[in-house]
This record gives sequence, C-alpha cells and structure tokens, in this order.
Amino acid sequence: MLIQIIVTIGVILFVFPSILSSYKKKSMTPFGAILWIVFWIAGLTLVWFPHLIDAIGSKLGVGRSIDAFVYIAIVYLLYLSLNQRIKMNEIKKDITTLNRSLALKDIKKEDK
Repeated sequence: MLIQIIVTIGVILFVFPSILSSYKKKSMTPFGAILWIVFWIAGLTLVWFPHLIDAIGSKLGVGRSIDAFVYIAIVYLLYLSLNQRIKMNEIKKDITTLNRSLALKDIKKEDK
C-alpha cells in the first residue's frame, strides 16, 4: 500500500507537471501530451489494481504476468534508444551540412 501512495505522489508531483510544462513550452504536441498522460494513468491503474496484470498476462500467454510487462518494457526502451540514435545522427548530418554551408559563405566573402 505504501509503494502505491509513493508512486502516485511521485507521478502527480513530478511527471504530470513535467508533461504540462513541456506542452506549454511547445516542446510536446497536444497528442503527445495526452498520450503520455494516458500512459501514466494506465500505469497508476496497474499500480493500484495489480490483479489486472494477471488478466493481461494470461491473455498474452505468459506464466508470470509481470514478465510480460518486463519484456514489453525492454522492447519499448530499445525502440526508444534506436529512435534517439537515428534522430541524433540526422541532427549531426544537418549540423555538418550547415557548417559546410557557412564555411563556403565565409570563403566567398573573403574572396570578394
């Protein structure tokens, strides 16, 4: 019971304000903000009603229900890591292209 209260307080005090702040700064779309809020509410629901995990795990055919969530979480985190790596590489390419363009402009200015 204590862990449920601690997790709920943590989500209410830290996660939700962070989502709202990101949305207000326009670093998150309305769809993204709603998606994250729904995700965290679903997580809190599972924290408060852990028997739902058993029902979901049995539908997925996993012996221990929590294992299904661990597997899903690992796959999701690896997917996020891959996405971030791809975006970082795209940003690096954009920065390189921009630097080359600026360098060529500087050279053209010096030639004149």
